[in-house]
Amino acid sequence: MDKTSKIEPVGSAMKYLIDFKEGNLKQGIGINCPALDDYFKHKNSQLNLILGHDNVGKTFFIIWYYLCLVLIHKKRVCIWSGENKKGQIMRDLIQMLAGKKFKELSRSEIQQCANFIEYYFVFVDNKFLYKPNELLEVFEEADCEINLIDPYTGLDRDMTYQGNYEFLNMTRQFVNNTGKTIYVNTHPTSESGRTSMLYTQGDWIGQLKPPLRSHIEGGKSFLNRSDDMLIIHRMPSSKTMKYFTLLSTEKIKDVESGGKITPLNEPILAEYNYGLGFKLNGVDPLEKYRINLNK
Repeated sequence: MDKTSKIEPVGSAMKYLIDFKEGNLKQGIGINCPALDDYFKHKNSQLNLILGHDNVGKTFFIIWYYLCLVLIHKKRVCIWSGENKKGQIMRDLIQMLAGKKFKELSRSEIQQCANFIEYYFVFVDNKFLYKPNELLEVFEEADCEINLIDPYTGLDRDMTYQGNYEFLNMTRQFVNNTGKTIYVNTHPTSESGRTSMLYTQGDWIGQLKPPLRSHIEGGKSFLNRSDDMLIIHRMPSSKTMKYFTLLSTEKIKDVESGGKITPLNEPILAEYNYGLGFKLNGVDPLEKYRINLNK
């Protein structure tokens, strides 16, 4: 048995207590976009959940967010996506990075952008089916600060209440021990797609509402063990809203280090911007940081 003491030493929390008292707690990092930064910030050692219906652009939004963190803060990202090919994700990232439609780019420009993307983004081979512990081993090997599981339902896992807790406890221990952050894309239960979840009045009548936090597959266990939770929603059949992504923060475990819950029925609106990366309240966080294709 490991004889290392499992008892925290006396006084080990004093630095945190003094930093809290004096307002010196380390803050999460933003993307120079107050519309989002006021509510959500990236932090180390976290297990974050992303919830949304199928085909609302969860992966597209989160890779854009990661690209912002890469360009502004030089973070490195490891992506396992069981539902999207590496080429598809890179195509979207290259278009955002260049600020031009992909088919308008020359081969040399595509290569220049691809070289940049593959320096900061590591892609896990999705030809294999991974158990949760196997994927965590890959994340450890990749040694990136940010890691994406996309989606949780794509893992080779025990699909029971106990299996969910085993995954969550294992992942929680991983982020605590490594300082890395894991984002998990999740889907809602079938209840969230029933007619009772349609808007019945106003401009969005007939459109599907965003899922509630309680709709997450796996239920309360995911909410209990996670740090922050972001709900992503879109109305692809709406003439006025199909190019807007609706964002809401449903859980921010530590508001003292940044972030807060979005007001009820007041989601953050992110404009699609022709696929070149989102604009929020007219702000394009990538604008000042995009690659110079003239080099």
